[in-house]
Amino acid sequence: MAGGKHSNDVAKKTELGLHTIEKSFNRKIEESVTKLHNGSLRSGNRIEFEGSIVVLGDINAGAEVIAEDNIIVLGAIRGLAHAGAKGNKRAIIAATSIEAPQIRIANIVKEIEKNDEEDEEGEETVKTKAYVEDKEIILE
Repeated sequence: MAGGKHSNDVAKKTELGLHTIEKSFNRKIEESVTKLHNGSLRSGNRIEFEGSIVVLGDINAGAEVIAEDNIIVLGAIRGLAHAGAKGNKRAIIAATSIEAPQIRIANIVKEIEKNDEEDEEGEETVKTKAYVEDKEIILE
């Protein structure tokens, strides 16, 4: 049983997410260890990494990508994307299109309403990048 307890302790120390953020900070994100995932993530799939994550495909609704640093997606984000999961507010999320109902950077959560994705003429705009500015997530 001691071996099982040890593996649970290790899992808790490496788990990423909002509940593990003790404080937020700003660390340069231009260079980080990066994990490459080839293919789309379906509902129920989850990737966590203590660095940046690049996904060559889509993050579909119900899928989760959680990175200590950046998340770059060569496809659409429709599921959960949480960059800076240890509290780094300089982390970014970039994708071909961000269509998720919610994104997270560090300890900041941004709910995305459908009307947030429309311009002045009522036409839908494609959001491709998210970053933190003045304690708020900016989508552009």
